[in-house]
Formats: sequence, C-alpha cells, structure tokens
Amino acid sequence: MARYIYVVHVLPGRVRLRLPWLREHASLANALAEGLMAVQGMDEVEVRPFTGSVLCRHDPEMLEAKDVVREVRELTGVDLVIRPGEEPPEEATLFAALETGSDVARATSRFVKGLDVDVLRATHGRVGLGVLMSMGFAAAGVAKVVTTRQLPMPDWFNLAWWAFATFTGVERAAINNTESPVRGPPPRASTPEEREDPDSEDLPS
Repeated sequence: MARYIYVVHVLPGRVRLRLPWLREHASLANALAEGLMAVQGMDEVEVRPFTGSVLCRHDPEMLEAKDVVREVRELTGVDLVIRPGEEPPEEATLFAALETGSDVARATSRFVKGLDVDVLRATHGRVGLGVLMSMGFAAAGVAKVVTTRQLPMPDWFNLAWWAFATFTGVERAAINNTESPVRGPPPRASTPEEREDPDSEDLPS
C-alpha cells in the first residue's frame, strides 16, 4: 500500500489525519503517538491503527495544522501529503480497475480465453468454449430429467444467478452508462516542484 498522509479535516486546535498503511504497520502507532505527544503544544493524540486515524488536539497558539503534519512526516518518513479536497492515491487505482477490470478479473479472463483458443484449435474453429459449455449444460439437464423422470424446480441460488445473468445481458446499455460511486475524479498529478516541497501550500485552517 502506498504510504501517504491524508488530511481529513482541520479545525482550530484539532487535526484529523488518515494513514491507511498503519493497518499493516500497527507497531508504528505507539511510536507515532509518543512522538507527537512529545511536541510542545500538543495536548492529546489518538492513533487507531485499524482505521489509520490520527487525531491531534493541540494549542492553536503554539501549533498550526501544518506544524502537526510536518511532525507526522518527520516521525513516519512519509512525504506525500494529500490535502482536503484532493483525492487519495487509491482513488486512481479504483478508476483504473473500473476502466480495465480488476487484476483477478483480467487473470481469469486470460485463463478462459486461453481455454477458448484451445477448444477452437481442437475443433478446427467449429466450436468455441461458450458453445461447448452451453451444449454440455443442456445435455446434463436433459440426462437428469430422463433419468429421474421428473422436472424439479431449480434451487434458489440457481434462480438468483439466472436473474443476475439475464439482467447483465439484457440491460447491458444501462450498465455501460451507469457511473460507479467513486468519490471523485482521479487525483491531479503533482508537479515536480510540489513533490520536492510538500509544504509549498499552507493547509487550510
């Protein structure tokens, strides 16, 4: 997970940050809390590794929000600061996955396409994997009805799956024209000057 400091909100004497990577490095939470409490003007620090939340209450006459963020940067060694109104890096990852599919989905797609090529090669292009599977399921259904001499009702999960498959097939236009509920557009790429000087812009107070 990319390491960054996300400024959730800033109020006089109160700063809430989010460090999602703390979930994977919970041992750093105590050191971070102790380091922040040692800063002059800091009144209270709450660090929650599971959520990555860091809440700092401080004397606004002695510390500003940018001072708190600077201390967190120094204690964690993380320079990337995402300010209020900007989107965290994982949003760009989400947009990329929505555009091209998730890693698992693409890997599965490559595997299935490979099988399809093998089937087409074996049948000299006469039958593809989709047709072969459809014919196989149809034959299995007919064999079961002939063997049992009954026409049983499908299980609920089969009906649910068929409903889903029918919806995704029939309503393809609606699905393609529906936006996914991601918080906002991909984050703006920072300039080389901004990457060299993360404090180039003051945090809002």
